[in-house]
Amino acid sequence: MSDSFQAALRLWTLDWWTLLGAALTCALYYRGWSGLHRRQPTKYTKARLVSFIAGIAILVIAIVSPLDTLAGVLLQVHMAQHVLLMMVIPPLLWLSWPALPLLCGLPFTIQKYWIGPFLISKGMHSFGRFLVHPIVALTLFVCTTWIWHYPRAYQLALVSDTWHSIEHACFLCTALLFWFPIIAPQPSKPAWPQWAMIPYLLVADIQNTIFSAFFSFASEPIYSFYPDLGLFGTTLLRDQAAAGGLMWVASSAIFLIPVAIILKNMLTNKEMLEKPTPSIQSTRVPQTKASRSRWLYSIKTRRAAQLFMFTLAVFTIADGLLGPELAPINLAGILPWIWWRGLVIIAILVAGNFFCYACPFMFVRDLAKLLPIPKTRWPQTFRSKWLAVALFVVWLMVYEVISPWSSPAFTAWIIIGYFITAFCVDAFFTGAAFCKWVCPIGQFHFVLSIFSPFEIKAISKSTCDTCTTQECIRGNGSPIASRGCELELFVPTKQGNLDCTFCLDCVRACPHDNVALTTSFPGIDLVNGTFRGSIGSLQRSDYTALMLVVVFGAFANAAGMITPVTNAINNTSQWVGAPSTALITAIFILSASFIIPSLLCLLCKRFARTTFQVAWSLVPLGVAMWAAHLLFHFFSSYKTILPVTKRALYDIGLTNIPETMWEITSPPTWLLQGELFLIVIGFLASIAICIRLTNTFRERAPWCLLSILLFVSGAWILLQPMQMRGMIG
Repeated sequence: MSDSFQAALRLWTLDWWTLLGAALTCALYYRGWSGLHRRQPTKYTKARLVSFIAGIAILVIAIVSPLDTLAGVLLQVHMAQHVLLMMVIPPLLWLSWPALPLLCGLPFTIQKYWIGPFLISKGMHSFGRFLVHPIVALTLFVCTTWIWHYPRAYQLALVSDTWHSIEHACFLCTALLFWFPIIAPQPSKPAWPQWAMIPYLLVADIQNTIFSAFFSFASEPIYSFYPDLGLFGTTLLRDQAAAGGLMWVASSAIFLIPVAIILKNMLTNKEMLEKPTPSIQSTRVPQTKASRSRWLYSIKTRRAAQLFMFTLAVFTIADGLLGPELAPINLAGILPWIWWRGLVIIAILVAGNFFCYACPFMFVRDLAKLLPIPKTRWPQTFRSKWLAVALFVVWLMVYEVISPWSSPAFTAWIIIGYFITAFCVDAFFTGAAFCKWVCPIGQFHFVLSIFSPFEIKAISKSTCDTCTTQECIRGNGSPIASRGCELELFVPTKQGNLDCTFCLDCVRACPHDNVALTTSFPGIDLVNGTFRGSIGSLQRSDYTALMLVVVFGAFANAAGMITPVTNAINNTSQWVGAPSTALITAIFILSASFIIPSLLCLLCKRFARTTFQVAWSLVPLGVAMWAAHLLFHFFSSYKTILPVTKRALYDIGLTNIPETMWEITSPPTWLLQGELFLIVIGFLASIAICIRLTNTFRERAPWCLLSILLFVSGAWILLQPMQMRGMIG
């Protein structure tokens, strides 16, 4: 037996107060559980008793066993202790449904006169609901994890027993809050539907991956104050890498177990996907305008958001035209290509199409509407997505051929051109023709927002059936505040987020308060083939073409930045004797984003004998690829906004530039794992939707094969060296 192992065995401490408290808690639970088990044996099963006792037993092991002592000299042991406190104990305790058994285990007098009045008070209920709300719980969980692992806070917990206990209490309490919405122990009611726990858990897993990667790939000790005792033959760096790996693997596995269970339940219960539980719906139905989130639905809020974006656009144009020509030190090289694109992806996946909600081009559009020029409807010939498809493909080619991201002045003129185009279209045509039929940025948002967890829809279809004014689409006379849906999406037949700019005009116009921003399972409208207002169905060829260029455009855009593709383009250009690579690059983008996808889609449709709707199962892969690519650039280069802003302020005399302001940066080591994680999730979602839309092997095989090809090509692209943009170096 090694000396290290013998020393570990001698580190057991008998904390009698902890042991006594654990024993009394278990006895209290057993007393209450035994009575509930007799009355409701199917609900309060023996498994719940075992779960509670196991949770308490593991808690005792975590704080009085050698784990607690060795945590002061081995980081991997400290991480193991944190895994138990945050990932193992809380789920076990909540699975036991402890509230009623613990309450019933108390003496009757304490139940009735002491604890009872406190628990039923409105203030206690409100405070409790606030703490276990998924957003609050997740925020506290993540913040606690990162704050306590900051070196100074971590060292404080190591040298002080009091702060060490406070640290453990913070971990356990916030973890209990985090796991509460996932398990929803009775008699509580969930704040969100069960499917919403999937993105909730995935967000937690992503932050855990980022957190763990810091330890796994660090080139020097993060906690240099740890003693290097050589216990179990380890060194500081090995100990640190092992700690990161333990947190990474163990926590990710525990996060993904409930995801798998929820997916299994959803696949066996279709209603979970298509409509919320009554308790969820009742919590979000707006009875009156006063009950709504006024700040969100208010036109003033939208105008403030638009003004903020308009101001940023003006500064970007000014710096692009007047500032330095080097893109990494110009606002026009950073804000549109690094910050805006990265934040768009995050906003869409978390909240929805809120960048269209805050669109700065609305100012010139509203100004154009006020001009005394006779206006007509958008021509019937162009009332399809084909113009938008062409503009999106052209934009992809311009991006690769002309490289606007490297030219601040060209970027500024693109933004100016956008303002002019929006103004001209709305000066001569009614409605929101620019948004619906022209704007390539809007089309990109429309397709990606299919996988948003929120959508605008009618709360009660029966209320819409009795409505005669239809103000949600016609408006109520106010040209700006409540003008109804300019994109002609009739709310009673509206599905999903296609063509929806999240302007909330229909919400403000509805006289019955029957339209609201509500939760929805991401992508659920893809499996519904019924008629949808102003669109018809997903079997339309123009909408399918738009979807294909957005999905395959993600792969083409990313491929254009990797070394093997750029080398192939250069070699081909030399072989054909082209004076530059522009022509070959344009052909590559046109083929990869439109020609090849169209041919593949037609072949799959013909062989499988399905409709175009099955092609929409590729959307998750496209969303994942855009997210992986754009977030790669965002997390690699977002810090450049600080020196660029200082430089811009210096140019107008508002600040001084430090002597050492620019530094060469590199992508975080955890980015590749995060990118691959995103594309794996997108691939699984595409396969799942394909299976839902098809019935036989012949119908599924071609589309699943296409998804596999896209997934493999996406993974290969992400594994290649990629051009760094928006960075010095």
